[in-house]
Amino acid sequence: MFNSLGVFEEGFRLSQKAIDYLKEWNTEAEIASSISQTAQKVVEMLVNVAGMTMAHSRDFQRATPFFTLKDKTVVKIFINPAQVKHIFLADDNNKMIFGGYVGWIHTKEMNKAIDKIKQEFTEETM
Repeated sequence: MFNSLGVFEEGFRLSQKAIDYLKEWNTEAEIASSISQTAQKVVEMLVNVAGMTMAHSRDFQRATPFFTLKDKTVVKIFINPAQVKHIFLADDNNKMIFGGYVGWIHTKEMNKAIDKIKQEFTEETM
């Protein structure tokens, strides 16, 4: 049957699927029970990075805050001993919203996404 969902709606369903997967699979970090519109857009961007894989929540507490979005969502980074970069999103109560990582081959794409997120979703300071 023809599916009339647009690209955004289809992408959002993937984000919800990713969030549901995190809630089910991760047991070590407390998972946020709600997500802001800004955080939804950021999750969309991250889920669509080539090679993005869901990270285990155990690394959430090891991640270091990198920057904060307009809605107070904190972007956290963790680089494991194998030099694999992980990205996490935390709500303002330090509950995990999202966690993912890419292999070395896709690190440039993830860095580009992080730069774009920082440009689009943080406060401009002058």
